[in-house]
Amino acid sequence: MLTRLELKELASGTLDGANFVTLYLNLDPTQVKRDDLQLHFKNLIRTISQPDKSLVARDIEKIERFLADHPEGLKRGLAIISSSARDFWWIYPSALPFHDELVVQSNPYLKPLLTQLDQYQRYLVAVVGGELARLFVAGMGEMFEVTDFYRPTSDGNPSRDGGWGGMGGVREQRRKENTQHILYKDVAHAMDELLKREEIKRVLLGGADHSRGHFKEVLPESLSRKIVGEFHVDRNASVKEMLEKVLPAMKDVEYQFERRALTELFDRQGKDTGGVVGLPDVLDALQQGKIMKMYVSNDRTAGGMVCGSCAALTPVRDDPCPYCGAEMKSVKYMHDLAVRKALDQGVRVDMIEHSKELAQVGGIGALLRY
Repeated sequence: MLTRLELKELASGTLDGANFVTLYLNLDPTQVKRDDLQLHFKNLIRTISQPDKSLVARDIEKIERFLADHPEGLKRGLAIISSSARDFWWIYPSALPFHDELVVQSNPYLKPLLTQLDQYQRYLVAVVGGELARLFVAGMGEMFEVTDFYRPTSDGNPSRDGGWGGMGGVREQRRKENTQHILYKDVAHAMDELLKREEIKRVLLGGADHSRGHFKEVLPESLSRKIVGEFHVDRNASVKEMLEKVLPAMKDVEYQFERRALTELFDRQGKDTGGVVGLPDVLDALQQGKIMKMYVSNDRTAGGMVCGSCAALTPVRDDPCPYCGAEMKSVKYMHDLAVRKALDQGVRVDMIEHSKELAQVGGIGALLRY
């Protein structure tokens, strides 16, 4: 499961003239036959210019050989990044499909990876019910069970308790409640440890309605605040059945976060109020290291310029670099370069899906540190 740290490592480094080939393939078996992988790749090769093709001939050959070997372990999407000049080879089989894309440029093309990571980021999923509780980690279209907790309720002693009626029934109910309370306390402690260890920020809570309600009564406020969504599911459901419930819940949560984030961005629009939109202002703020958080449309791209000396990014211009006066060169994927530079600076980048407001201002905006 891809992490933001891994993505930041891919984004790090300088533009030193080495060329990278970045390939994304849709391997969804309902849409693509695995035997057609090479054909898909060859069709994508036709989309790049002959000069670029010549620069990365060894990388193209290496990818072709890899696909021809019908590699095992593939899922619904495949990302490959190759640079023979850097002796770099990276493969990521994704549980989510990509759009077919082939990019040649002086750094890995990361925007599709960040889109998946942002829109299907990691969640801790807790499923509770009666004597059983289960903890999962979900993200990037996958889900795995971390641990479970089982604490059976004692049947008590009917002769001592005076039978199951009257006070005996009351004592038995209290016994069950106490047992469940201890179980849920253990689960809460494990959740807290897991969230810290895995650096997960969000929790989804599953189970029957009454079980979720009882569980939330036990949780400390620090954990309750992290619950961003709930869903109904049988506590004994398979991981696959759980995932079918979790994915829509995650999608809904991310959509709500997107709406709130964009509302804040446009409310604060203007350099004096801490928000900038549009490529020129965002790139200028990025160069000055002022950005706290950046928002990028996942389906938007534009050309631009990069300085060969200070690596500054600007929109298309005829003049030398405005920061150091050195010569600039054209690039095709400016939004991706902005994402890469932001990640390298430790900026949080959120990929936004289907936002007319953001598209109207060039598909990019940012909140400033100061």
